Parts: sequence; structure tokens; C-alpha cells
Amino acid sequence: MITDSDEEDGGNLADLAGMIPLEIGNLALSNPPDWGLALGVSAAGFAAKSLSAEEGSGLRVRAFALMVMDQWGVTAGAETAVAVAWELAANAIQHTLREGAEGGAHGRAWLGLVRRDEAVVCAVTDDGPASPLLRAADPTKSHGRGLQLVDRLSSHWGWSRSPSGTKTVWARVPTAW
Repeated sequence: MITDSDEEDGGNLADLAGMIPLEIGNLALSNPPDWGLALGVSAAGFAAKSLSAEEGSGLRVRAFALMVMDQWGVTAGAETAVAVAWELAANAIQHTLREGAEGGAHGRAWLGLVRRDEAVVCAVTDDGPASPLLRAADPTKSHGRGLQLVDRLSSHWGWSRSPSGTKTVWARVPTAW
């Protein structure tokens, strides 16, 4: 399992038992070093990174996703998977972490990458209230095209909301090993 966190003091594995949420749908755990392990996800094909609103977080997301694709030996589709992961993360960074912080709220968000047969599933979980909406791009604006890219680059994408209110937006990107 590959993990990376923008937060300090992730704790140790002995502390994981106290961090497992009451409901598995809530992936926004409190400062875990490895939420995949806490949720029982196979270590061999799972990677996770906490997201932050800090300047440069996009570069760290891309670097992390590239490192994971390299370590997994993805030979075709790696750049596409990185682009999709970044677009999903960018939405959470902008709409949950940055806009939420402006209103005094402290949002949390995580990127998860799951290696599946002939695909990588990119998923971002956050606690923002807004639902993702695929809309027509406004040619007069320089933003608002993220989900359009995700829709075109992935074979499937969707989202769900857990009973606790967190949402997960995911996309399946065909790849080869």
C-alpha cells in the first residue's frame, strides 16, 4: 500500500483501531496514516493521499499519482489516470477545501487510487455539500471543464454520498500493465 499525507503526525498502526469510523462509507477519517488499511482495502493495489488547499497541492497530487502509476508498472493509460486523478482532486481542493475555508469551515478530502484488472479507479472523498454536476463549458471562463475531461478520459464515472454526508466522486480509467 502506498500512502502520502499532507498532514503531520499520522500516528502509528496501533492507533488505527480508534480511527475506524462507525460507518465504512465515511472515508474522511481523522488524521489516519493509512485509511486504506483501516478500511481493509488490499495493500497491493491501493494508494491514498490526503489533499490540502495549500499552494502547490496540485503539483503534489500529480507527482503522487505519477509515482503510483510508475510503481504499479502502468504502461498505457498512466498519463490519463494522472489527469483524471488531478481533475477529481482539483474539484475537491477548490470547492471543499478552499471555498469551505473561506466560510470558516475546515473541509477534508482524500484521493484514493485502486488498481483493478485493466484499469485504475481514481476516487476523491470529501465532506463538501455540493454535488458534482457535468455541465456545458462556458467559453468565456477558464474553469468549469474538469468533469467534462473526466467524462471524456474515463470509461465510467459517478458519485455517491454516504449516510454521514461525505461524497465520493470516482472514475475508471482503462490501463495496461
